[in-house]
Amino acid sequence: MKLIATKSMTYATRRLQAGEQFEAGPRDARLLIAIKKAKLVDDEAGTSVPTIPMPEPVGDLAVLRAEYKAIAGKAAFNGWNAEKLREKIAKAQAKA
Repeated sequence: MKLIATKSMTYATRRLQAGEQFEAGPRDARLLIAIKKAKLVDDEAGTSVPTIPMPEPVGDLAVLRAEYKAIAGKAAFNGWNAEKLREKIAKAQAKA
């Protein structure tokens, strides 16, 4: 993605001055924009280049996390897989 540095900084072994254009990967671009060190370059039509949308968690894991939250009253640990969540839900239901 094409970006413009808003502050002087070092990126990818280059020393950039404010206002200088550079290329960054989508992940780095999101981070640099979030910490306000860069902004997107406008294209020829004057509109900003669209950002990459963050995907929503879908599928079985999202359903299990919602079920765990309803039963346990707290959010599930993000490192748990579907099998671990099923075990935790079963333990929580056995206690109730």
